Amino acid sequence: MTVLVLVGYLPRLEINTGERCSSSKDYYAGLRQEWAFRLEEQEGLYNDLHELSSPVPHRRAIQMRRENKLDYERAVKRIRRENNRMLLRRCRYYMLQLAREVAEASGRELTPCERSNVLANNKYLSDYDMSDEEV
Repeated sequence: MTVLVLVGYLPRLEINTGERCSSSKDYYAGLRQEWAFRLEEQEGLYNDLHELSSPVPHRRAIQMRRENKLDYERAVKRIRRENNRMLLRRCRYYMLQLAREVAEASGRELTPCERSNVLANNKYLSDYDMSDEEV
């Protein structure tokens, strides 16, 4: 049986963007840093999903305004959700790949019911309403 290796783990964000920052200026700077981090993270996830031929959620956070603190907060929140969806889809792909390999190792094919069970796992569902599939 083949050993499953994920394409790459996501690095952790090491800055504090909470309201506990000493000043509004520090908080805004933290938001800008988080935006840059999340944008880089999204590029990696997008490339992974593209290589896997998996559906990619819309990347609308890139088009959002980021002119002031409120705009940055909205954009950062949106890009977090988009990255989470991409990560969930990548996990679903690898779960399905693992299920296929287990079925092949036991000398059979993955049944449609088993495939459905893998794809319907509640832990790894993502919202299809934000997907490029409807476009």
